[in-house]
Amino acid sequence: MSESAADKRSPKSVIRRFSEEVVNKGNFEVLSDLVHEDVRFDSSLAGVAPGIDGVREIFSALRGGFSDAACAIEELVADGELVAERFTFTGTHRSDFHGVPATGKRISMSGMAMFRVVDGRIAERWGVEDQLGLMRQLGALDRG
Repeated sequence: MSESAADKRSPKSVIRRFSEEVVNKGNFEVLSDLVHEDVRFDSSLAGVAPGIDGVREIFSALRGGFSDAACAIEELVADGELVAERFTFTGTHRSDFHGVPATGKRISMSGMAMFRVVDGRIAERWGVEDQLGLMRQLGALDRG
């Protein structure tokens, strides 16, 4: 049975599609279909432009730093327009990421995010990623 148009725009479906298309495949062409132009996208990966451009910056940096970047959704819970996600991000550090030169190390970073999906697009996201654990894995905390 095929998924209806309403099912494809449900909050959980939007988050699943965002994770698969944007994070895992680097398909930024779908951003305008999945994210409001003036989205509020708070993340522990700070210092980016506001709105959809900032979302593009965040995931371009992740995909640039980690050659095989992938996000596995561990749990997804929805209540109306709010969606809570628990995820694991993995990748191989092949290029500079936040000033840390490539190490070739395989990393795994856990995180959680809360999304607000309005009219089938992400309007807000608040997230926390284990940046300290990531930097430990990259050996960035061992530097003098």
